[in-house]
Amino acid sequence: MQLQLTASPRKFLQTLLWLRLLAVIGQSSTVVIADRFLGISLPLEPLMLAIGALAVTAALTAVRLRTQLPVTQLELGLQLLIDVLQLAAVLYMSGGTTNPFASLLLVPVAFSAAALAWPYAIGIALITLGGYLWLTAHFRALPFMGANMMAAFDLHMVGMHVTFALSTALLAIALAVMATEMRSRDRAMTRLREAALRNEHLNAMGLLAAGAAHELSTPLLSMAMLVSELRAARRIDRQFHSDLALLERQIQLCKERLTTLLHARQAFGGPGPLRIPAGQLLQQVIDDWSIVRPAVQLQVDWDGLESGALLEVDDGFSQALTSLLHNAADASATRGSHRVGMCFCQDATSLQIIIEDEGMGLDAEIGQLAGKAVFTTKPTGFGLGLVLSHANLNRLKGTVTLNNRPQLGTRTTVSMPVVATPTVTQPAVTPSTAALGARASAPLRAAGDGGH
Repeated sequence: MQLQLTASPRKFLQTLLWLRLLAVIGQSSTVVIADRFLGISLPLEPLMLAIGALAVTAALTAVRLRTQLPVTQLELGLQLLIDVLQLAAVLYMSGGTTNPFASLLLVPVAFSAAALAWPYAIGIALITLGGYLWLTAHFRALPFMGANMMAAFDLHMVGMHVTFALSTALLAIALAVMATEMRSRDRAMTRLREAALRNEHLNAMGLLAAGAAHELSTPLLSMAMLVSELRAARRIDRQFHSDLALLERQIQLCKERLTTLLHARQAFGGPGPLRIPAGQLLQQVIDDWSIVRPAVQLQVDWDGLESGALLEVDDGFSQALTSLLHNAADASATRGSHRVGMCFCQDATSLQIIIEDEGMGLDAEIGQLAGKAVFTTKPTGFGLGLVLSHANLNRLKGTVTLNNRPQLGTRTTVSMPVVATPTVTQPAVTPSTAALGARASAPLRAAGDGGH
């Protein structure tokens, strides 16, 4: 993506349209005041014809802006040239450079410098300068100017003051528009730089993950064989047998994850996201995570999840949610707790998955870095989990935000778009929920902050 260093031509053309409308009103009012109240004889028909031409140009510009065609630099330059020629024609019929409003010719020059590339800006400046020099020798003198020199001088001074005020206001508008556009582009460039750095980290981690998956397949196979041999050995007590079963399930889960990674296709050639019932998907994630972290008391409140909701996701969603659950469990462990809470909040368009821990919470600096940079608060952590979760959820049009709970702890909120509207309001609990035992009970809000 390439950003222009000048403000957007369409934005400037919109501003130019409003200034033209003000110019039509201002020029018409000035001609009427000069002719009716100041006794200055002016060629009314040619002047009104020139002002009418500017009004027609403004109307055509308004119609043009209603289209979706892009505004080019050349078009904006021609629009400014029309303004220069129209103002020069009005000045020619009203005293030329002796007219105190002659300095308004600087306004199109300022606009061109702010809105156009330098070749167009130089062209507008040269044409304006040439027109000004031509007006010094060719203009229709005002009869009033030779009748009473003192009155003419006083009137000229008043006109100069009015012109200075108008020029100041118009230049301020032009520079304000340019400054606003430039600040907007600076923010966009900052976001692009952050996204580029994040994508670079993710690409590097993707390559490392693929290599690690290939290398870990061999030791995992050896571990699985060793577990089988230990299970077949004699004199194994019941507790040891239970530990081996748990270890075997964890090895199998690791093998499944590595197999998924090794067989994953590239983003532009692989299958797209699948529509999966939210309750079924979340139950599967919870079941798999509970195998890896059996000591953690996961308290799940299913009341906020309605049946019929579908999520359009791929394996990245499960990985992201699993990583966030790991972070919550680790955070609770820092204060000697084994509890993690999970609940849901759903409407017609989105599903919020709320994960709460009983850790120390986040300070303001870490909260700003969450998901944007690689950092960790764990002595043995790598700082990749939250970045990967953020990237996976963003790719699936979801978001993740971290906030401190009213009491100690962090509330992690995952928001995902719902692709099907629920038809029946009831907890989406599958039969396998019973396997969670005490973990599928009230959320942490019952013991902490009083609700979401």
